Parts: sequence; C-alpha cells; structure tokens
Amino acid sequence: MTFNIRNGLAEDGPNSWPNRRHLAAKVIRNSGADIIGLQEAFDFQFSFLLAELPGYEHYSIGRDDGHSEGEHCSILWKRDTLHQVKAGTFWLSDTPDTPGSTTWGNHITRICSWVEFEEGFTFFNTHWDHETAPARLNSAELMLDVLPATPWILLGDFNAEPEWPELQALSQSEKVHLVTGVNQVGTFHSFEGGTKGDRIDHIFTSPGLSYRDVKVDTISEGGIFPSDHYPVSCTVSM
Repeated sequence: MTFNIRNGLAEDGPNSWPNRRHLAAKVIRNSGADIIGLQEAFDFQFSFLLAELPGYEHYSIGRDDGHSEGEHCSILWKRDTLHQVKAGTFWLSDTPDTPGSTTWGNHITRICSWVEFEEGFTFFNTHWDHETAPARLNSAELMLDVLPATPWILLGDFNAEPEWPELQALSQSEKVHLVTGVNQVGTFHSFEGGTKGDRIDHIFTSPGLSYRDVKVDTISEGGIFPSDHYPVSCTVSM
C-alpha cells in the first residue's frame, strides 16, 4: 500500500489530523497490508500510527536532517512476515547522500527511503516534487540508476499523472513495470472525495513480478476522509 497521509501540521479545519487520525489507522489496519509506504508523515503522526498498529515494524527518517526533522517517507511492515536486512534513504538531488539537499530547482526537500528484506526484495517509498517538472524528471533518472537487478517494489506520491513525460521517463523503461497503470480513479481528491482527481499515487515493480487486485480505497466516515489522498494497494507475488 502507498498512502500519503497529509502532513499533520497543515491547517485543514475539520480535516485536520486530530479529526482523521483514527480513520487513517483504521484504513491501514483493515487493509491487512504486509508492507506500507507513507508519505508526508511527521514524527507525531508516525508515532500515533505505530501505537495503533502494534504488529508492524518500521523504518523512518526526516527529510530535512536525515534524523527526525521534517516529513518522512515511512515504511511499515508486518514483523511476523518480513525481516529487514538493511535500510537507508537518499535525497532526490545531485548529491543524494547529503541530507536536506535540493539541486534541481525544487524548493522542498524530497527523498526516497528503502528497506531490503530477507525475503528477497527491496522496497522503495518516495515523494516527488509537486511544483517542478525538471525535478521530477531528474528523480525518474535517479530512480532508474538506483533500482537493483534483484526484485523490488517502488511506490509513493509521484505528483505526476501516468501520461506526463516525467512519469513516462520511468514507466516506459524496460527496467520497470507500472502496476497502477490500469487504475482510472483519481487518487488526490483534496478532501473532496469523488473519482475525478489527479492520478499521482503509483506502484511500480521490477519486470516479471505478478500482481493482482489493484485497489483505490475511497473510504470516508461522517464526511471525513483519512487524508486528501486515497490509499492505493495491490497484491504482488514474489
């Protein structure tokens, strides 16, 4: 599952984090997902979700300093199902090992976090820039350089529709497969619901992995959504 949970410091009125945090946890819990990539997660949001989801292990660092500051691209996985070998984060810039680096014209720091598992694959979770197309295009090129020869899953908020050149720079490569290319439901709805929003939340896999059940969860309760993005999930066979 990929799920942009909307940063909890935003002044969203009735859609602010305290009013939707239990629903966000419920969505994750009910999905039964073995592994989840969250975007826009601050420390306090992540801590709340961990308390609500005791069966999950995690890797998560802040994009501003490589420790706790700023938004995280958090990764959660069922501790009884998957077992971490190693983990890390790189910055979407010309200096990917430098915390907080931005070199492609984007004003906001962007990252990709990853975990390698004993079960034989690597999981990448990223959040591309929302303002600058060149930054997204450079992010695609960096991803193609980083993705391993062994099986992998890449997902996140790419801030790009499938037809946009910067996403096609990734999806049209023979090295990757866009799982959510079949999805026609808008995933960013700005707390308005419906299905006509932007399709910017995606899941990719390495070639040869089979998948099924691509799903966009449009749940709301009492007019409240868990986020301004719908979570997107699928089942991948290793």
